[in-house]
Amino acid sequence: MQRTVLLLVVALVASAGLASVGAAQTGAGLPSGGFDQMDVSPDDVLIAVTVEPDGDAVWETQYRIRLADDDEEQAFEELRADVESDPDAYTGRFGERMRTTAGAAENATGREMNVTNVSVSAERRELPQSYGVLTYRFEWSNFAAVDGDRLLVGDAVDALFLDESTSLIVSWEDGYRLGEASPTPTETRDDAVVWQGPVDFTEGEPRVTIEQEEFAAGALPFVALGLLVAIVAVVGYRRRPWGASASGETPVASAESTEPGATTSTAADGASASPDSASGEDDATSDSAAGEDESGTDADEDADGAAPPVDEDLLSNEEQVIRLVEENGGRVKQKRVAEELDWTAAKTSQVVTGLRDDGDLDGFRLGRENVLSLPEYDAAGGGDADGEADGTTDEREE
Repeated sequence: MQRTVLLLVVALVASAGLASVGAAQTGAGLPSGGFDQMDVSPDDVLIAVTVEPDGDAVWETQYRIRLADDDEEQAFEELRADVESDPDAYTGRFGERMRTTAGAAENATGREMNVTNVSVSAERRELPQSYGVLTYRFEWSNFAAVDGDRLLVGDAVDALFLDESTSLIVSWEDGYRLGEASPTPTETRDDAVVWQGPVDFTEGEPRVTIEQEEFAAGALPFVALGLLVAIVAVVGYRRRPWGASASGETPVASAESTEPGATTSTAADGASASPDSASGEDDATSDSAAGEDESGTDADEDADGAAPPVDEDLLSNEEQVIRLVEENGGRVKQKRVAEELDWTAAKTSQVVTGLRDDGDLDGFRLGRENVLSLPEYDAAGGGDADGEADGTTDEREE
């Protein structure tokens, strides 16, 4: 049990070392440990920072020690049992120290910051040797600065120091690419840069600039392709079963087989048969609505025979996002999609990026927020996109 207490002390001392970096902004760095009190040394410390599009970041700090003998294994098992039984005892002090760090960074950068959702876990991993890994995880709001379509990372941990056993990984989500990094990283990946200690960052370091891929050099040919996909989506989107309206395809088909002079239940056909202008269209629309109330069915039910409602559990991730945007009038913030569907920001960004690449969604930034919209939302000026699509179809058939 004494070894378990020492492990806890080591973890808190390490977290205090990280806090001193932000509080003093001196680059004091992460201490090598306190594991010496247990006659062992930590094999490595890993700081993994995942930057999100709005500038928030998810931090993971992992303290890893190789379990080389029975005593170390027993001590770590006792530590894991304590963490699982009373995690607040571990996260309380750590969270306060990291909030102090964020407060110092807020004063230095001028951005409002906070540390939330602090959690801790202890697990055994085979890497391939056996390691005990104590991991602290938390969210740091406004960690990175948002400059238009770029994310500027590093000013919140200016002059950080990494000792020989510590590594720093800064990663980003799909849809972004590395612009530049200073100093030169030890390793550069498609979605991350890595610095392996010892590294003594000077003032103004580390710095990472992350750019949206669609605005990177050489992306212009893909813009034209995206516009073409969007046009096709505007015409064909209403054929999705969860997006069809009462004035969908069935009334158009029946209009083709109707004798001249006969009336139909759609506002578009009513306007075509009437010699009057706006008042005739209003009358036809009212007659159509009244006809639906009397029959108790809609156009889709007439054609398909009272189809049952869509089971949301059977919808794909992409279909759930589209359905949510439709329910919000064709336009919604990306962060709200994550909240409504109870997804992580990373999963939401991945699904949304696929939909945008396929032309099923458009997006733009509104301040620090990503806003999603249906392709026909802009085409119709925020109005009834389905109605316009139907009207265009009727004109072609006439």
